[in-house]
Amino acid sequence: MPTTTVAYRTTVGLLWILVLWHSWECRGLFVDGSAFLVQIARRQWFFDFYDPRLFAMVLGQIPVITAVFLGVTDLHFLAQLLSLGLFALPTAFYHLALMRVRHDPLLLATVMAAIGIVFMTTSFFIVGEYNTAFAIAITVTVRLMTVERLSIADGAFLVAAGALAVRTYEVMLYFGPLLAIMICWCIWRASERPKIATLLHLLAACLFMGGMIVAANSLIHPFSEDHLSRTAATVLDAWQNVQFDLTLLAALVIFIWAIVRPADLATRKPYVVAGFFLVLLVLSPLLVLSDTLVRPHAKSQYTARSIAGLVIATIVIVIWIYKSPLGERIRMFKELRKPAAARRLLAFGCLMVLAVVPSDAYLTLEWRSYLQTVRTTVRNQPGVIAYENTPLSKPPLAMLVESWILPSQSLALRAKRGDGIIAPPRDFNDWQPFPPTEPYPLGLYIWRD
Repeated sequence: MPTTTVAYRTTVGLLWILVLWHSWECRGLFVDGSAFLVQIARRQWFFDFYDPRLFAMVLGQIPVITAVFLGVTDLHFLAQLLSLGLFALPTAFYHLALMRVRHDPLLLATVMAAIGIVFMTTSFFIVGEYNTAFAIAITVTVRLMTVERLSIADGAFLVAAGALAVRTYEVMLYFGPLLAIMICWCIWRASERPKIATLLHLLAACLFMGGMIVAANSLIHPFSEDHLSRTAATVLDAWQNVQFDLTLLAALVIFIWAIVRPADLATRKPYVVAGFFLVLLVLSPLLVLSDTLVRPHAKSQYTARSIAGLVIATIVIVIWIYKSPLGERIRMFKELRKPAAARRLLAFGCLMVLAVVPSDAYLTLEWRSYLQTVRTTVRNQPGVIAYENTPLSKPPLAMLVESWILPSQSLALRAKRGDGIIAPPRDFNDWQPFPPTEPYPLGLYIWRD
């Protein structure tokens, strides 16, 4: 069984290795990310088009904007920096959460479960600010639930996190009040309430409530009615995300078992049953050998984000109950506090994170192949290129195509001004940033290999 130190260092090391690899492979360009890069190069400034998500959006773009200010014109390097900023922001929050609970095996296993179930299975669309919102929720929760007293340092951290959460993502509609109530609960239970520390905690609670107001307004007055309706329509499509499904099923086996027969948590039996789903997860890349849509699929990660938010909210509430006086009376938590059960749960948390790696690696390599194909296609043929005449129109690369973004991806990967632009499919009639015949002039900005 791994010690808490081994589990902590392994998880943190793996997360940052993946950040570097994903950045190197420019995974931040997936779907909307390509449009972000083109607009940043075109404006030489932040691409800050949506106020309700403004703060997370801007923070993630700081590395690439810094390079632009320094005169970098290589879109390849800028794409890597954009990816780095997008991945590093939520990863930094998860790192802080892991650091905070590194000596508590149960909380450490719970944070690792959140990373394995949600972050590693829904972050292919890393440009989505929901990745940062989920990380904030987990980090704030463990910060609050591991304090012995109200301190200025904790209060300052909560204020910073709350300020970021004000304009991060629509899920603050329920995370905002949940975290605000949790802060107030901690103030109420505190044996001492130092004036400055208490004021900082109250300010943080107000900021999280502000995030709820901004989120509610963004849903009442959406950026796009069509986008909102399509998002709602895809909520139940989360089942298409095989990685998310299998990790969630593994976690549910342990959770339900803990409720029904908590004493078994100190034995192998529940973990053997749950481990069956992790074995399937490890082997899931082999599904690409079959002629079916049930396989690791990058675009399906986006559709799972709504259900993933509810999973994170559930984890937040479970941690809260565990650290509350109520948790001391619940048999499940009594058993998990025992060293044998805690060690097994910690080991299983590690396995959950590691089991996602093979499918994540497969999708990353598939993305590399996709970018190489786009790059080769636009450089070998000038003018407008019919999508139907490219390898992108055939499986498996067709599964990575988002029609509206094809012109932006082509423009980002061009080596010179005269290279081609891939047009969306002939039957595509929706919005796109620019017509393929009139690409944005990017001046000196080109993709250099």
